[in-house]
Amino acid sequence: MIKLPETAGPLYEKVKDYVLGNIGSGKWPKDRRLPSENELVATLGISRMTVHRALRELTSEGHLLRIQGVGTFVAPPKPQSALIEIRNIAGEIAARGGRHR
Repeated sequence: MIKLPETAGPLYEKVKDYVLGNIGSGKWPKDRRLPSENELVATLGISRMTVHRALRELTSEGHLLRIQGVGTFVAPPKPQSALIEIRNIAGEIAARGGRHR
């Protein structure tokens, strides 16, 4: 059994930190199937409802992908785009039939 940190805060947040720590360390790489909820319950010694809430929140945050009847997987990283398009205001006004002064 793995002992979660004794820090203040909700237990489901500690489970989320545990899962994110395993992902961040590379122990659970992209597309890897996570242990089942029941396996996490046995490993962490906490209730299934707590594990379920943590996994549900991590899924909604985009860290995990859950497929009913198949399992929970580490989601691929979200593509990050820092590109923005800066348009020429004179060209945009002209395209609308106006005249820029």
